[in-house]
Amino acid sequence: MKKFTQKIVLVGGALATAALIGACGSLPVANVGQTAGKQYTITVKNTLPKERFAAILLVGDADDGKIWVGKYVSGEAHTQFTTGNPGPLAAQLGGDQAQPGKLPVGGEITFTFRTTAKKARLTAMVHPDFTPDNYVTALLDLDKEGVTTLNRFDIGDDEKRKTVELVGPAGTVTLRAN
Repeated sequence: MKKFTQKIVLVGGALATAALIGACGSLPVANVGQTAGKQYTITVKNTLPKERFAAILLVGDADDGKIWVGKYVSGEAHTQFTTGNPGPLAAQLGGDQAQPGKLPVGGEITFTFRTTAKKARLTAMVHPDFTPDNYVTALLDLDKEGVTTLNRFDIGDDEKRKTVELVGPAGTVTLRAN
C-alpha cells in the first residue's frame, strides 16, 4: 500500500469534507464556497518546544460567545480542545472558514483565506502527548497586516477546576492581505 500526504485547504461559508477513495488515489487542494471579499495569506507557526497542534480552525466573524461560556468553554469548543476535532465547533460557528490541517513541533503552515469579515478567530488543540486539555487561539484583525501572538490556554479538566487559564505564548500568526 502506498502512503502519501496531502494538504487540503478549505475556504468558504460551508464545511466541506474530503475523503480518500482508493489507497493510491490523489487528492487535489480544495477551495470551496466563498468567492467574495478580500483574500489573505495566513502563516501559523508553532513555537512550542515539544508539542504539536491538532487540526486548526479559522472562522471569519466568529461569535466568541459560542466558544466560551462564562469562565469555561462551550460543548463544541470542548470537543475541539480535547479531541482535536473542529467539526462541531465549525458547524456551530458557521461563516467563512478554513481548516488548513495540523501543525508539527516547530512547524508552520501557510494558507489562503477569503472573507468579507473584519476579524477572524483561530483555534486548535495542543496535542495531549504531554499536557491534556490545552488549546491555542488568536483573534486576527483583518484590517491590520502583521504578526499576532498565538496564546495557549488550559481548560482545567484534568485539574477538576473547569475554568480557562492562560498558559502563555505558543506561536504566531502572520497575516498578509493579497
